[in-house]
Amino acid sequence: MLSLFMVFLVFGSLLPLAHEMHVRLELKKERFAAYETLHEAAKVIASTGRTEGQRSVNGILYSWQAEGHCVEYMDFQGKQEQLCIE
Repeated sequence: MLSLFMVFLVFGSLLPLAHEMHVRLELKKERFAAYETLHEAAKVIASTGRTEGQRSVNGILYSWQAEGHCVEYMDFQGKQEQLCIE
């Protein structure tokens, strides 16, 4: 009976918690890559004068534009995200 309780405890609470933590970490990593893309875009704009570009990180394509200082990307869940500097 105790072992059955432990199985329910692990699969009922700990695994969903671990999954949620994994999702949050993945979203933070993607957001960090978007900020890195903005930084790289600023360097490209200053050196070459280009006003738009793309960068691929871990299979995700980040598109940036100088106007509005924004990066757009599709996150691993399939949602379109946009990150802009104010």
